Amino acid sequence: MENIIGLGVGLIIAGLGIYMCVTGDVRLLHGYHYATTPESERPQLARETGAGLIGCGASFAFLVPSFLPDWLSILGAVLLVASIAEMLIAIIRRNGGLATFPGDTRPGLFASMHPGIRMALAVCLGAALSLIGIVPGAQMIATGDVGSLHSYHYAHVAAADLPRLATCEGACMIALGIALFCCAVAGAGMLRRPMPLWAKALMCLGAALFTGALAGMLGFIIYFNGSLMG
Repeated sequence: MENIIGLGVGLIIAGLGIYMCVTGDVRLLHGYHYATTPESERPQLARETGAGLIGCGASFAFLVPSFLPDWLSILGAVLLVASIAEMLIAIIRRNGGLATFPGDTRPGLFASMHPGIRMALAVCLGAALSLIGIVPGAQMIATGDVGSLHSYHYAHVAAADLPRLATCEGACMIALGIALFCCAVAGAGMLRRPMPLWAKALMCLGAALFTGALAGMLGFIIYFNGSLMG
C-alpha cells in the first residue's frame, strides 16, 4: 500500500509541476512567493518552479517504493534536494525574496544590515551549523564507531568493515558541515547589489558539496551494508 501511495503522491506533485510548465500559471504558489515579481516574469517563474516540482515528484517515486533498487534512493535524495534548491533560488531571483508583499519596498532585516556585520553574522551562523556535521563526522573517523548511524544502516556490515564505514560516513558528514558553512556565507554575499560573482560560485560549490556528500553517505551504506535499511 505504501508503494502505491508513494507513487501516487509523486505523480500528483509532478502533475502540478507539468501544469505550471505548460500554462505558465504561477497561482499554485503562495501569493507572497510572487507578490513583487513583475507580471512579465511570472510565467517564467511558474515554469522554473514547475520544473522543481517535477523533480520533487520524481524523487518521491524513487524514495518511497520498496521494490526499487537501493541505488535509486540515492538518486531520489539528491534529486529532492536539488529540486527544492532550484525552486527557492528561482523564487528569490524573480521575486526579490522568498516572501514579499505588494507595496512593501522595505529591505529585510539582513538586507538592511551593514555588509560587514551581515557577513560576520553569516560566518558565525555558518560555523555553528557546520558543527552539526563536522563534530560527529570527526568523532566517527577518530574512533571508528558507527553508533551515530541507525543500527539498520550497519546491521549486515562485517565487523572488519565497520571502521571503514565509519571513516567514509564521517568524511561525508564533515563535507555536509563545510557545505552548510559555504551556503551561509554565500547567502550573505548574495544580498549585495550587484550580486558578486564569488557569492554565486560559493553557493554553487556549497550546493554541489551538500548533494554529493548526501549521495556519498547513502552510497557507502548500501556498499557496505548491502542495502540502505539492512
